[in-house]
Amino acid sequence: IIIVNYNVKDYIISCIESIYKHTKAGVSFEIIVIDNNSTDGSIDDLKKKFSEIKLILNQTNEGFSKGVNLGVKYASGKFLLILNPDTLLIEDSLSKLFFEAKKLSGFGAIGPKIVDANGRAQNSFWMLPTILNTFLAIFHLDFLNIKKNYSNKKFYNITQVESISGCAFFTTKDVYLSLNGFNNDLFWMEDIDLCLRMKKIGLKVFYSPATKLIHYVSQSAKTNYKIAVSNQLFSKYKYFKIHTNKLKSLIIFFFILNHILIKLVILSLISPFSKNHRKKLAAYFFTLFSIKKVF
Repeated sequence: IIIVNYNVKDYIISCIESIYKHTKAGVSFEIIVIDNNSTDGSIDDLKKKFSEIKLILNQTNEGFSKGVNLGVKYASGKFLLILNPDTLLIEDSLSKLFFEAKKLSGFGAIGPKIVDANGRAQNSFWMLPTILNTFLAIFHLDFLNIKKNYSNKKFYNITQVESISGCAFFTTKDVYLSLNGFNNDLFWMEDIDLCLRMKKIGLKVFYSPATKLIHYVSQSAKTNYKIAVSNQLFSKYKYFKIHTNKLKSLIIFFFILNHILIKLVILSLISPFSKNHRKKLAAYFFTLFSIKKVF
């Protein structure tokens, strides 16, 4: 089980406790935590409470993809569960995913049902990005992405999908290493990128509603809006640059630039009334000034 931590002490402690609480003794597992230079006391608490885990300490915030790739190097198991620190097991999801994966033909990866703290289902599996569905996502119109989000379908059994969320991503070490893991250049969309690369070599990605876990959503991102905003947007451009042609990547770049400018106008108007909005405004200015590094 690979967990990347960055200043989410309370969440990662609860996450690891839930793994031990709900996983049956019949399944052998190890927990590897990669810490991206947290300053919230995470390290001390992890050492104190979980002496048996493997703890890898980075000197800087290397991001999610690099953190996972580093953790996999230390993994001794055949299977991998890549897990966000702001998740919580509420049943034996690890065993269920493990036994399901062993039965699936052409297995590449499988993800469980993801719910919020109130039990509402979150989008955790998608069709692959297109110009249209990415435009809708960038401009906060994702509710119109019915086909992309499979909103027009209900799944009661394990179903093949095009991509799954990296917050709870179950795969094999052999598959992961054969594809060189997550793309280090992607600070976001690394999960979708990996699913696409699995598809290209004939492997299948699955969604399983048979087990679920809680995800509190982007708790690490809230500690640094600059990194969150810039990388969410830039990773979309990088994804299209990697997997499509120059014209399509330029169109996405145009969408992103317009999104930034619109956000700057709106946040400039409302930032005097909220400290949180001022932080977001600073993040969008940072993103605008960083755009030359990406393009």
